[in-house]
Amino acid sequence: MTDADTTTRTVTTKGAWDPAAGTPHHVLDHAHLPVMTLRESALANNTAVMQAYVDRHGLLFAPHMKTHMAPDLAARQIDAGAWGVTVASVQQAMVAWEHGVHRILVANEVLDPAGLAWLASRRTVDPDADVLCYVDSAAGVAAAVAAQGTVAGELHVLVELGFPGGRTGVRSPDDARALALLAHDAGLVLRGVSGYEGGLPGVDAAREYVAGVLDVAEDVRGLVDGRELLSMGGSAWFDAVVDAVADRTDDLDVLLRSGAYLTHDDGFYAERTPFGRHPAEGSLVAAIEVWGRVTSCPEPGLAFVAVGKRDISFDEGLPVVRSVRSVRPTLPGGPAGATQVVPPPGAVTVTRLDDQHCYLALADGAPELTPGDVVVFGISHPCTVFDKWRQVHVLADDDTVLRTIATWF
Repeated sequence: MTDADTTTRTVTTKGAWDPAAGTPHHVLDHAHLPVMTLRESALANNTAVMQAYVDRHGLLFAPHMKTHMAPDLAARQIDAGAWGVTVASVQQAMVAWEHGVHRILVANEVLDPAGLAWLASRRTVDPDADVLCYVDSAAGVAAAVAAQGTVAGELHVLVELGFPGGRTGVRSPDDARALALLAHDAGLVLRGVSGYEGGLPGVDAAREYVAGVLDVAEDVRGLVDGRELLSMGGSAWFDAVVDAVADRTDDLDVLLRSGAYLTHDDGFYAERTPFGRHPAEGSLVAAIEVWGRVTSCPEPGLAFVAVGKRDISFDEGLPVVRSVRSVRPTLPGGPAGATQVVPPPGAVTVTRLDDQHCYLALADGAPELTPGDVVVFGISHPCTVFDKWRQVHVLADDDTVLRTIATWF
C-alpha cells in the first residue's frame, strides 16, 4: 500500500472560501477565485414579482428546477407559493423528492423502465404526492404501461403537443388526440395536455401555438378524470400563455413552468422576458455574478481574467463586465474589493473564452487594469452557469456573504 492510498485528502470545491473566515465576511476575503454569487435582494425581488404575476392571472406555478438544481432556491420558490417544481429528468426529480418536494412535473417523455417505475411508485410512498411526466409517442405509452405493471402504483401523464421543427411533442392536434385516447385506454392516468412555446421566434407565433394546444386540451377533456391540467410556459414567451388562457380557465388548471426568472440574466432573458413587454406587471433583476481575477495585461487594449468556459455560460451569448474591483495592496484602507469601478458601455468587452481564460478588449474609457484586480461578470442564460458550480455564495448588496448554497447536478 502506497502513501497515496493511506493519505486522507482534503478536496476543495471550486468557489469555496476558507471557513476560518467566519460569517459574515466580504466575498473577496479568503476567497479562492473564481466564484459564482447570487444577490439576495435580486432573488427576493424576482421571487415576489413572479409569484405575484401567476397569482394575479390565476395560474399554478411549478418553476423549472433544472435552472439551478439548488434545493435552497427551490424551497424559496415553494415557500412563496409555487405548487411544486418542474424538472427535466427522473434524476432531477429524485433530487427534488429527497429534499422534500413531492409535487413534481417531469417535463419530458420518460422511457427508462427504472425511472418510470420510480415515478409510478411515488403515491404509494406519499399519498399526498403528485408526480407527473409526459408522453409523446405510442412507444412512450407502452413503456409507461409496462413499468406501471411492475409496481403498486400508477403513472399520471400529460400528452405533449409540439410544433413542426420544434423540440419534443407530437406534431399535430390529431396525433395529440389519438395519443390521449391511447394513453387513457391503456390504463395510464391522463391528466391533460402540455406544450413548450419557448422555441418559437416570438410572442405572436407563441400565442397562435398556445391557442392550438388549448384547443386540444378542450377536445380531450372527457378522457381526464377530474380537473384537467394544461402545462406550458418557458421563460421568454410565457405572456403568450397568459393571453391565450385568460378567459378559458373555469375548468382548467394552467401550470406555468418558467424557471430562469429567479436569477434572470444580463443577456438572453433580459432581452426576451415578458416583463420587458409588460412593465406594469413588475421587473426582474439579474442576480448572478461570476468573479475572476486579472492574471495578465500583456499588451495595450488586452487583458486576461482567470474565468473560462468551465466557469461561466457562453451558449446564449458571452458574459458582460458589470464592474471592476481594484484590490491593489498600494490602495489605502477598506476591505478587499472596496474600490469599485463600473466601466462605461463598450469600454470593456468579452471577446472570447477558452477553458480557463477570458479575453477582455479594452477600449477608450476603460479603467486601468493590472494583474490582481477582480472583474465581476454578468451572464447570459442562467441554466448553463449553475451546472458549473457546486457551491454558490449568496451576497448582500454590500458584497457580504450571507450564506453558501449547494447545487445537485
